Amino acid sequence: MKKIYVGKSDVQGKGVFAGENIKKGQVICQIDGEKIRRELKSEKESKKFANWIGLGKNVWLNPNKTKFRYLNHSCNPTAAIVRSRTLIALHDLKKGEEITFDYSLTDIDPYWNMECRCNAPNCRKVIRPLYYLPANVFKEHFPNIPPFFQRVYIKNHINNGNKLANDL
Repeated sequence: MKKIYVGKSDVQGKGVFAGENIKKGQVICQIDGEKIRRELKSEKESKKFANWIGLGKNVWLNPNKTKFRYLNHSCNPTAAIVRSRTLIALHDLKKGEEITFDYSLTDIDPYWNMECRCNAPNCRKVIRPLYYLPANVFKEHFPNIPPFFQRVYIKNHINNGNKLANDL
């Protein structure tokens, strides 16, 4: 596990930062939290559990009692969650650089959305579940999207007449 710490973030108050230089593709850490099975049934309920990270259909990781609750979203992320809990670097991270991931890549809660504050040049302004992810963003991140979420996105887009699967 690489050294990481919670510090002051320009994105959202607090964030998780690299405590050492980390090379592209290296595992940063395993994300801790309580595994919870729950079907979210309303926007109110969805907002109540906004920090949860999707692991599968109605399966969530609740990081609220860990430092991982401070992992911020970015439309231009520095890390990705692969295999459900493994956080990897998407590019070389310098010591002190904030570790962010794209929340949409692990969320299929139909009620969830949030205003984006990442200020990236490619910012989507409003972050929504995986279904709403533009195809070019999905293709760019495809190798680093957990397999369950890859299947959900592709199935949803094929059912909607999009031939995305042929382009991957």
